[in-house]
Amino acid sequence: MKAGQGSSIKRDFLGARRMMVLVIILLALFSVVALISAVGTYRISIEGSRHLLETRATDVAVNIGFSLERVGLDPDLFPQLVQSDKWEYLAFLALIDMDGTILLHSNQKLIGRTIRDPEILDVIRNERIVTRFKKLATGEEVFVLDFPLKMHLAEKSYAQDEGGKGLLKPLACIKTLVLRVALHPYPARSIERRARFQLAMIGVSLVLLWVLAAFFIKFWRGSYRLQERLAEQERMAALGQMAAVLAHEIRNPLSSIKGFAQLYMEETGDPEMRQDMALIVEQTERLERLTSNLLIYARPTLLHVEEFDLADLCMDFKRMVPIYNRDKIELSLECDSATVSQDREKLLQILLNLFQNAVEALERAEGPGEGRGRVSIKAHLDQDTLVLEVEDNGPGIPADIRQRLFEPFVTSKTKGTGLGLAIVKRLCLAMGGEIRAEDRQEGGTRIVVEVPAHLSDGDEETNGVAMSMAGNR
Repeated sequence: MKAGQGSSIKRDFLGARRMMVLVIILLALFSVVALISAVGTYRISIEGSRHLLETRATDVAVNIGFSLERVGLDPDLFPQLVQSDKWEYLAFLALIDMDGTILLHSNQKLIGRTIRDPEILDVIRNERIVTRFKKLATGEEVFVLDFPLKMHLAEKSYAQDEGGKGLLKPLACIKTLVLRVALHPYPARSIERRARFQLAMIGVSLVLLWVLAAFFIKFWRGSYRLQERLAEQERMAALGQMAAVLAHEIRNPLSSIKGFAQLYMEETGDPEMRQDMALIVEQTERLERLTSNLLIYARPTLLHVEEFDLADLCMDFKRMVPIYNRDKIELSLECDSATVSQDREKLLQILLNLFQNAVEALERAEGPGEGRGRVSIKAHLDQDTLVLEVEDNGPGIPADIRQRLFEPFVTSKTKGTGLGLAIVKRLCLAMGGEIRAEDRQEGGTRIVVEVPAHLSDGDEETNGVAMSMAGNR
């Protein structure tokens, strides 16, 4: 893949991400406005439903007040009004005196009874209307309006005539009574139910909108990751192809140089000449290792799955571990005894490369922690996943190469090639796994490799063909 193409993908991603952020902000503003509007509408509906009941009850109270002024305290008036079709939403009517005596009631059996209700005195003394919802003994909820009603009532009183005799005469007086109007609240409840339904629908719509937005964002991010992964595979394939060509071209001259140097070492008796030839052999061997790594990286990765025990794998690793300074570096090896089905040789190569990388990190450190450097290797199963962990207490990962740690030819070592971790990542992908690097809290680096513990023949063929295609592009 060309460098310009990678830059174009990055620019497209940044532009799309800015657009996505803008869309999320607009969606959030729309959601807030819609929610505020819905809650405001709900509150207005609730207040409007109560206002409707208050208006209807007040209208009933005013009309009944005029009727009482006209016909007086007729005990048959309230039952007739409740049973008539004029006010079908009436639950009951009552006219109550200051002392709680029921003067009139739509249920005539309650006339003359005394009730204790402090709100009656409040309505009469302050001459104000009081409204509330109240539950009856039957369990039904009604809307109650207590209306202060002034009426002219006749009371018997003694008066003197011209002869000075006392006579019992009716005298007219004005009294404030409480007219209690109870309405069935179903018209208001219907409005409230519709308001709650609308609020719920708006809430559900917003939730669905955000779910769709999250799904779209996830799909977009997945699409970008796939595009980025394909671009990386193309770039790695181009590097691998170039590495394979270079390795083949370099290998033959190296063999000749090494052969002649070894020949001169055997024939010459000059110590300085032998030392020079030994240096040539050492450097050619180093170049041979480089070309071998290049070929390993460039060669198509085909898996050979077999069943084996993790403990046996660790024993093989211990026998094959490269030479290192055991006086300065301590190796800790922990492996579970579990049967897995994987490519044994490639897992060994992963462990060897990661161990060599940790040892080199400790060797180039000025002071690897408290005294000796430590490398810890753990191999265990986590359900159906084989986990390999390699830790060291070295200097950690430099910040400038952290994001490119597993790319080929990226290294912080002065004499390194940067192929060790790149090969490990390539093998992990071939085995259907992944690799990540972490900083340890105590200092140093932890490399974690996770691959399936059991590969089938189908997985072997699929992963091998995929990596072969990536390597041969």
